[in-house]
Amino acid sequence: MSLFVTILLASFAESLVSFIGGVLAFLNAETIRRFAHFVVSFAVGALLAVSFLDLIPEAVAMSSLEFVMPLVMAGMILFFVLEKFLFWYHCHEGKCPVHTYTYLILWGDFLHNFIDGVIIALTFMVDVKLGVLTTFAVILHEIPQEIGDFGILLHGGFSKKRALFYNFLVSTSTILGAILTFSMGTALGPFIPVGLALAAGNFIYLAATDLMPELHESSKFSHSIGQVALIILGAILVILPEFIL
Repeated sequence: MSLFVTILLASFAESLVSFIGGVLAFLNAETIRRFAHFVVSFAVGALLAVSFLDLIPEAVAMSSLEFVMPLVMAGMILFFVLEKFLFWYHCHEGKCPVHTYTYLILWGDFLHNFIDGVIIALTFMVDVKLGVLTTFAVILHEIPQEIGDFGILLHGGFSKKRALFYNFLVSTSTILGAILTFSMGTALGPFIPVGLALAAGNFIYLAATDLMPELHESSKFSHSIGQVALIILGAILVILPEFIL
């Protein structure tokens, strides 16, 4: 099997993880609505953990703290501006058929998955064994995030079929990143820290400004305990692969 086909199969396998979130599609609408805040809590933990414990440290390791942190802030501002544009374009008289944060999560995922494809291809080009381990680690990291992302899309107004379709469509950017990296060699390498920092800024902005405020809508003590527990669980499941591999 050629190196290109191996990279293509690895990136496609990572893209298929987007269907993991589809387990929520088997729940009926009333069940999803009832547990919406708990799904959002899980997503908050996963997004923050991916940002602070995965994307930012990786970007810093490849460049410097002084270079990365301004880009994280720029990412937050950039996606604030993007959300403002989406609100203006999609919402009328303050009413949105689909919450604007659903589009933000798709943009952030597109960028994140594209970078995953770049990283997968680069590691395979160095050593096939390293590429396999990297692909496995990326997939393990993606599982909790994809569950959270799918829940966000449903909570934000997407139908189950639409959420599945767009989640998978965005995930194919992994394949795009892998193909471009293979064709360009290591030329994309220097841009990885920039993409990682911008993706982190997007996820932090999304979790802190769009999702966390929704968790305050319920003031029940039992709900609050459940929300905190699921935020922690979402974070743990993201960082768990670091201890496994």
